[in-house]
Amino acid sequence: MKKLSILGIIMLICIATTITNGCKKKDTPPAVTVTSLTFSVPAWSSNSLKWYTDLSVPALTSANINSASVQVYLSTASGTWTALPFTEVRSIDYFMNYTTSIGLVEVNWIFNSAGIGSDPNSIYSATCQFKVVVIPPAARKSNPNLNWNNYKEVKTRFN
Repeated sequence: MKKLSILGIIMLICIATTITNGCKKKDTPPAVTVTSLTFSVPAWSSNSLKWYTDLSVPALTSANINSASVQVYLSTASGTWTALPFTEVRSIDYFMNYTTSIGLVEVNWIFNSAGIGSDPNSIYSATCQFKVVVIPPAARKSNPNLNWNNYKEVKTRFN
């Protein structure tokens, strides 16, 4: 009789444990918001070192400036996006890169010779378009195999 009641207690504990563990709420990852902005740059600013344009990106805040990933893409032809930084190879090369700060992405166009060369719109005979994508660390971490240099892949994943 004692064996039966000990066996019954063990069974009740097993059932209770199974029910309790089976009913636990599963951890759901927090919602991730990826911000994508598009800019048209009809005119570039310059100084004695480079051509540049400042893009207003409110998604870059003091809370995320040191943790978010920022990807910038250039288009001079419809539907074609090139990740920055990159080098435009010509008889004398140009380099395009960017820097970030709170609320701002500055795109730089640097001539690899004396002076500052021509602005990108003149070089490409088109108005430059830019996509700026601000990616929270959780989105970057949860997509380790995504090619972040391919705008179409990034767009497909987060649209």
